[in-house]
Amino acid sequence: MIKKGVKMTEELNSEELNDKEESIVGEENKKFDYSYVKELREEAKKYRTEKAELRREFEAIQGKLKELEDAKLTEAEKDKKRIAELEKTLVDIQTEAKEKEIENLIVTAAIGKNFVDLEAVKMFASKELASEDEPDKKTIEKILDKLAKDKPYLVKGSEATPGSGNFEKQDREPTKNIDEMFGDFLRSK
Repeated sequence: MIKKGVKMTEELNSEELNDKEESIVGEENKKFDYSYVKELREEAKKYRTEKAELRREFEAIQGKLKELEDAKLTEAEKDKKRIAELEKTLVDIQTEAKEKEIENLIVTAAIGKNFVDLEAVKMFASKELASEDEPDKKTIEKILDKLAKDKPYLVKGSEATPGSGNFEKQDREPTKNIDEMFGDFLRSK
């Protein structure tokens, strides 16, 4: 019956609650006075607050349980966990050091080649070196020479012409003059 009373109080509008002398009619045509409804509301409020408090206590107890389980781990298990974390950190540091070493080799090799934009050279060279397992100085030199040939606009002093680049213009001057070519054409027919 308490549940029905709580449910009925939710359905009531605010005008009925303000009027203390008016009686309240429920679903089954039963009348409840205002003091009874007020008592039910206070009881429901008490249950809600207790439930919230119990939930907070439950979460705190779960946190303590996790701490106790972690404390219960043997020293060997703790050491294994720590070793795994340190190995991951070591791999990250080694990878970063390798990247810096390759970048340093690229910069060192590129200094004497008069490149205009060193950052662009590092980017292009790193892209070319991605497939290499252990790039050395000779490999980097070859890549930089190829880069200077393929992209002459990256080198100071060389003039980039509209036809230069990957498909550089070749000498297209005919080896024969027009009369000789026309004569060869007529003889072939």
